[in-house]
Amino acid sequence: MEFMAVSSYGDSTKTSGIVKIIKDMDTSIKGKNVLIVEDIVDTGLTLSYLIRMMQERQPKSVRVCVLLDKEERRKVPVKVDYKGFDIPDKFVLGYGLDYAGKWRNLPSIHIVETNTDSPEVGNSMRGGDI
Repeated sequence: MEFMAVSSYGDSTKTSGIVKIIKDMDTSIKGKNVLIVEDIVDTGLTLSYLIRMMQERQPKSVRVCVLLDKEERRKVPVKVDYKGFDIPDKFVLGYGLDYAGKWRNLPSIHIVETNTDSPEVGNSMRGGDI
């Protein structure tokens, strides 16, 4: 098992469009079956970049598993092989998903109602929406 840390959000509720590899893998995946496990797929830009990056490393196969899928927000097509839930075009946090490094420790996933890049999370969260 190998881990990577990849981001395109930073401190905003909207993707920057720039994919940052925060931590890359330490071992070769050449000739191996690869399963990318993602928390959420939104525009597909980050996942598309990651899939291409993995394919360049010559694995036997690349499959994708996501917990949350915002398919209506896609800017690029990506194939999701295994999916937990389809969700609406809303910013979500909790259960590992964060906003600017906060709120990821909530025990359930919440929708943040906001029209700005700085949501007032405490006043705008609806509990356990997803």
